[in-house]
Amino acid sequence: MSSLPHVAVLILNYRTSALVTDCLASLRDEIASGLKMRVFIGDADSGDNSVTLIQDYIAAEGIGEWAQCFDIGRNGGFAYGNNEIFRRFVAPDPSFTHVHFLNPDTYIRPGAVTALVRFLEAHRGAGVAGSRLENPDGSPQSCAFRFPAPWREFFRGACSSVLDRLVPSSVVTIPTPTTTQEADWVSGASFMMPRRVLDDVGLMDDGYFLYFEETDLMARVRRHGLSVWHVHDSRVVHLEGQSTKQHSEQPEVRRASPIWLQSRARFLRKHHGRSGATLGNFLFLSGNLIYLLHRTVRGRPVQNPLHVWRDYLTHGRRRQP
Repeated sequence: MSSLPHVAVLILNYRTSALVTDCLASLRDEIASGLKMRVFIGDADSGDNSVTLIQDYIAAEGIGEWAQCFDIGRNGGFAYGNNEIFRRFVAPDPSFTHVHFLNPDTYIRPGAVTALVRFLEAHRGAGVAGSRLENPDGSPQSCAFRFPAPWREFFRGACSSVLDRLVPSSVVTIPTPTTTQEADWVSGASFMMPRRVLDDVGLMDDGYFLYFEETDLMARVRRHGLSVWHVHDSRVVHLEGQSTKQHSEQPEVRRASPIWLQSRARFLRKHHGRSGATLGNFLFLSGNLIYLLHRTVRGRPVQNPLHVWRDYLTHGRRRQP
């Protein structure tokens, strides 16, 4: 294996070809700066001519030496798609020293990829380095988190700012970091791992279709005695929700996504056992009962997701593969 950093950037596309080409345009400066990098875009059966559109852009821009797009064949989810890209292009090539997982609904600020490489090269005990995520205007997004745990579900269900202030470690989302700092896990929109760590820990669990796959992976990284970091100098613009079409300009209360509920249940079962997952549901609903009583007594509207009790009880009973 080469001693010089060689980065494989993995991008999974599903009907976001225009976003992918913008992302590729932003990666040009990293190549121009001298970073050795290849970008692999896998299309998850978009059915909208994405592969041709992206391939045409690559050809027109003359960037075929470092970027290529191909059809995965099916939409098996975020973990499956990235694993497939890794198996086809990274696994057979031992020259790759780092793997950067990058969402299609992102574009990077200059030096973002290089900053992750430099951090991981300087901190051999780090297994994951994640980027600072920003809105287009530069304002920060949440990107560093604590692991979900059954006891934290009580506080999440209670939705109480008073309780959150009394027990700050109960909140999964870490206040927006202003410096490079350690976290339990970082956003899957932009994170990098040394190739050696990924080989040791293994790929993402493709039993998750969407959500929690990066959380699960980073829990395994930490079990291997390695740390997970938010790297403040790696700035990436995240057009949040564009790749999953979850964003809405409407403020109405939504029902929790069944895919999110299934992934949450899978994570709790894997890392806390079936009894831990059951306890998590019980504590969430217990906390939510306090929330309902508090809002009712004070005459304030309840802002629960639609059918939240039915959904948590249903997914609490459902077996996961």
